[in-house]
Amino acid sequence: MSRKSLLLSGGLTALFGLTTALTACSDDGTGQPSPTPAPTGDYVIGAAGNDANYLVTAPGLESGDVSITANGYETPSGTQWVFYGDQYLYRLQYNQGSAGVTTSYYRNSDGQVTARPKEYTINNRFTTFGIFGKYIITAAPVNTDRADAAGNLQKGLALTFLDVEAETTRSKVIDSENFLGNGEYVNFAGILEANGKLYTAVIPMGLSTYGSAYDGGRWVRYPDLVKTEDGGSNSSSYKKGELQWTQYPDEAWIAIFDDENFENPRLIRTDKISYACGRNRSQYYQTTWAADNGDVYVFSPSYSKIMDDARQQTTLPAGVVRIKSGASDFDPDYYFNIEEAAGGQSFLRCWHITADYFLLQMYTQGINSKAQGATRLAIYKGEDKSFRYVTGLPSPDVISSFGTTPYSEGGMAYVSVSVTDGAQPAIYKIDPATATATKGLTVQAESVNAVGKLLSR
Repeated sequence: MSRKSLLLSGGLTALFGLTTALTACSDDGTGQPSPTPAPTGDYVIGAAGNDANYLVTAPGLESGDVSITANGYETPSGTQWVFYGDQYLYRLQYNQGSAGVTTSYYRNSDGQVTARPKEYTINNRFTTFGIFGKYIITAAPVNTDRADAAGNLQKGLALTFLDVEAETTRSKVIDSENFLGNGEYVNFAGILEANGKLYTAVIPMGLSTYGSAYDGGRWVRYPDLVKTEDGGSNSSSYKKGELQWTQYPDEAWIAIFDDENFENPRLIRTDKISYACGRNRSQYYQTTWAADNGDVYVFSPSYSKIMDDARQQTTLPAGVVRIKSGASDFDPDYYFNIEEAAGGQSFLRCWHITADYFLLQMYTQGINSKAQGATRLAIYKGEDKSFRYVTGLPSPDVISSFGTTPYSEGGMAYVSVSVTDGAQPAIYKIDPATATATKGLTVQAESVNAVGKLLSR
């Protein structure tokens, strides 16, 4: 299976259902509507309407019309929807502070989307995810059961491995304290398989109560930043004695592992960009992607610009660096200032499309912690260091949301676009070579969240 086909799909508000027996209504001569099979297709579209959520199928994406009315079924909500190639669709469920129940689906020989029999538990919620080999992997920071003499717990990273074919799951916790040698605990952002290795961006999170107290405060650069009482809420909550958020905002780290065991990483650092991830509340979006030739591009939105304290704000603009295929360090001659090219704007997320083309979801009102105002798209070409905004889309002022992950096929990207001007949401085809968008399939729904492909099995 091509690694290009391992497309991820999801979103914090992307809740939709699943088509299992699609029907349309016609008059059978008795005055009563009678069910007839609705047209099916390889393309699966996540849509929402009337307080319900659906997955519907379509034979194509570049024209036509499809409706969720009598053409889809409700399923449990999903935090992230993950297409494992064109074989399976996973519904990952995030539950704050507890386990999430995950299910998976496929299209049977009749072309209908069908649930697989097993459910899975994702321990300790998740803040990022990705695909490596036969696994869908999720990760999130957790407290371990190891403590110092004062009872301060060490931090770890909880990893859950969903074996796609075997329909089994396993978990492990790896150490995250002092992961980078600066005393701070870390999170990961994304899982990328490239060049036979596993790449992930390492995001320093600051000092836990354990790290802050270690060796009499050895790792504390700014003592006045250590919290004197518990506070915050949800993903921004903190404990007394913790130093929240990193003290090193002007650098980015990548960990390169040999395999999914997450052991003995090679850690590489650059001071050309800030840490490499997009943020939306508790979610850490992947911004590290490989081109078709194996070159790995590492994008940074410079999220730490919005920290409250100036010492924790990066001075670096949103930018991109590169790791050449097979290399074990950053390319010293490669850097591009995205923020300058974008007229002072940063980006929320990015994805690989084809060759060395990447699609960026750009902010229009400045970077923020709630992903608001990210209503433009742009194309970046890695080898040429070229940046262009996409033309042909609705006005940024009326776009309410994009689908959370584009679908790539034939060198094109297909992105769902929902608007506020009364028009129905639609799938747009984006040609990365020309940075132009063309309206395609219209979806009769309130919003469209995701698009992908599942072939009948």
